[in-house]
Amino acid sequence: MLLPFLFQACTETGPPPEIPEPGVSWELAEHRKATLTDLRYTLNVSVPRLRAERLHGTNTVHFQLNSAAEAIVLDFKVPSADYLHGVSQAGEAVEYIFENGHIVIPARYFQEGENEVSLEFDLGDQSLNRQEEFLYTLLVPDRASTAIPCFDQPNLKARYQLTLNIPQEWEALANGALEKETIQDSVKTLQYAATRPLPTYLFDFVVGDFQTITSELGGRKMTMLHRETDTLSVLRNAQAIFDLHLSALNWLEDYTGIKMPFQKFDFALIPSFQYGGMEHPGAITYKASSLFLDENATQNQELGRASLIAHETAHMWFGNLVTMNWFDDVWMKEVFANFMAAKIVNPSFPEINHDLRFTLAHYPGAYSVDRTAGTHPIQQPLANLKDAGTLYGAIIYQKAPIVMRMLEKQIGEAAMRAGLQKYLTTYSYNNATWDDLIDILDRQTEDDLDAWNQQWIKQAGMPHLALDTEGEDGIKSIRMRVTNAGGSTMWSQPLQITTFDENGTSTYQMEVNQAENTLELGELAPRPEMIIPNAGGYGYGYFQLGAASKTYLLARINQLEEPMWRGVSWINLWENLLNDNLEPTSLLPTMLEGISVEPDPLLRQRILGYLSSLYWNFLPEPDRKSVNAQVEAALWTAFEQTEDKRLKTALFNTYRSVVESPEGVQRLQAIWSKELEVEGLSLSENDYIELAFQLAVRDVPHSVDLIDQQIDRTKNADRQARMRFVKPALSPNEATRDEFFNSLKQEENRQVESWVQEALGWLHHPLRAASAEKYITPTLEMLEEIQATGDIFFPKRVLDNTFSGHRSESVVEAVKQFLADRPDYPENLRNKILQASDETFRAVGR
Repeated sequence: MLLPFLFQACTETGPPPEIPEPGVSWELAEHRKATLTDLRYTLNVSVPRLRAERLHGTNTVHFQLNSAAEAIVLDFKVPSADYLHGVSQAGEAVEYIFENGHIVIPARYFQEGENEVSLEFDLGDQSLNRQEEFLYTLLVPDRASTAIPCFDQPNLKARYQLTLNIPQEWEALANGALEKETIQDSVKTLQYAATRPLPTYLFDFVVGDFQTITSELGGRKMTMLHRETDTLSVLRNAQAIFDLHLSALNWLEDYTGIKMPFQKFDFALIPSFQYGGMEHPGAITYKASSLFLDENATQNQELGRASLIAHETAHMWFGNLVTMNWFDDVWMKEVFANFMAAKIVNPSFPEINHDLRFTLAHYPGAYSVDRTAGTHPIQQPLANLKDAGTLYGAIIYQKAPIVMRMLEKQIGEAAMRAGLQKYLTTYSYNNATWDDLIDILDRQTEDDLDAWNQQWIKQAGMPHLALDTEGEDGIKSIRMRVTNAGGSTMWSQPLQITTFDENGTSTYQMEVNQAENTLELGELAPRPEMIIPNAGGYGYGYFQLGAASKTYLLARINQLEEPMWRGVSWINLWENLLNDNLEPTSLLPTMLEGISVEPDPLLRQRILGYLSSLYWNFLPEPDRKSVNAQVEAALWTAFEQTEDKRLKTALFNTYRSVVESPEGVQRLQAIWSKELEVEGLSLSENDYIELAFQLAVRDVPHSVDLIDQQIDRTKNADRQARMRFVKPALSPNEATRDEFFNSLKQEENRQVESWVQEALGWLHHPLRAASAEKYITPTLEMLEEIQATGDIFFPKRVLDNTFSGHRSESVVEAVKQFLADRPDYPENLRNKILQASDETFRAVGR
């Protein structure tokens, strides 16, 4: 926690300046935005080799003031006051107050017009992500001030001129272009050019023992930093990585009509990076395993890599060139990055059904939050930036692109493109709000976008739709009811409805814009055996299936002609299961058939994911045991029968995750020990690590020794470190697991967040769920601290891994009691608890 500290009281007569509350309030941000312009930071940072030593820095802050009537407030959130060594102007010390994460400098030191102030400090470690051989900054959304003194808000863009002093043999990457490099006394000094205007959350540098690869393609020079020791993996992946970036850059320049808006385009691949990627201009950071794919990567993994690269590249325009004014609109940069990524990857994968891919990539994730009691609107209120991290989630990343595609369909692709081009040129290197964009788009169409905006952007939840037909000897009309509509609650959308009857199929268009909607067919049609209410893949909501449609789909979904029909129907079946309108045991046989006969690889991957979730989360243990042999046999048979190596990988990954039989475990042991060589199965170092973990959680004999052997035979030091961290979470000794969990209560033991998330997943594995129930309440009790000290996705991912293996009434009661005891608990964190525990509640409530 930040210690309030008064370095020197103000000596003038009268009260000292008012100290702002912790964080950056909307009021403080608005005041600073109204008074400060032309902001520049000149930074010099020294990086020691030893992790235990602090980074040291200086920052000279230049700015224009249009009013010098009030104190200047900079933000600096560090563990203790001794991180700040001094504040000066022209070499002379100035008085200041350092409290609540703010440096308050009296107004008497400033004048209207040009000003500057210099600060000497040690950088806080919270967002430096330091390991023994490297570090990287990750400052989104409000963490720049945990490292450097600054005005930490998105609408005070600044130019950054950085100098880094690092160990001679280390490499570095930063936002700006490298202007000069010198070496003296084993210290490498790197001087970078001033950046173009950036918000604080995009300031970035990466330093450490990295390898570098530079490529020049199509007149573009790109440099990649990495730590991969598998040279074959580097050779196999590097060219594809550069090519995908080039393709994305070219596509975006063409779509936007604006050249890449920053001086350079480099990126670093970080082991155990918290996210898939982060869009720092000139120095994008990625999770290494998301880009360095194994030899037999699945099609989903290849698409995932392409989409991730396209997403981060799109941010150069959407989020970096034009930035939201306040983090209540953070969804804007993410929706357009995801929306553009879906368009960008199409040319690179001509064999893919991209409409189906969009549906599978967005709808299940969006529904996973929107169906819960913890859902929220796309646009959320935000009073203080210290809470900005709680706004992130599937509603931003998955639902918002669905909604944006609706808007594009409504106003047309040409109007959408023209509007976005106008938006980017109008607000280049500046900030804009959603209302600014919707005003521009509104001028591109005759439609009134206000009602759409209120229903889909500012309103929470999703429609529940029930369909029935009218007529005795046939059907005269189709009726769609929005069962949860009422008052101002409505979600207007067009639906494509396809009926299946004795004569074949018929497709109809219906506008759903009120609680009860009727489509008159004009002539009597045969009574359908089955109806797909969202056959086009555009409809959004929970579509409650009638008895006839459920029966038809369970018997014939795998034979439906159109991939999109099968795709939306699998999603509908799953949502009906979750809404207690379908029994898990009824769906299982259809799934087992689907993994063998479904021809579309993306859809087969989706079925495999549903199968794993159904097996562990929705089958009571007696039912699970009774079908285990059937499930294992179906997966292994499908594995042996396919010749597609990518599909083999997907099937094997699911097989190893559900194995419980002695024969299955013995097979996995033989594969891990390399006593059994399976034709068509090529395993990477990561695969062997996963096998070792899967065997350990199944309490095979000598599991501790097995993990130690895997550590010894793992060649990559970063992967070895990860295994050592996770190992106690897999111990057969419950006391060891308890000790490990208790260690996570200390912030310093949560530094590498991806390791923590993985370890929690093993602690709470379904096979260990009974012994892990005692961790539920302590985890919830830590959540506020985890949110305050961790990165943006960490609280939700901690919760997801915590609830992942549980389906007991006692866990449900623990969650209810925790929330009941805390009526004033922060709403966004309450929502995340309800989101993460939703499937547990549904499994128990069946």
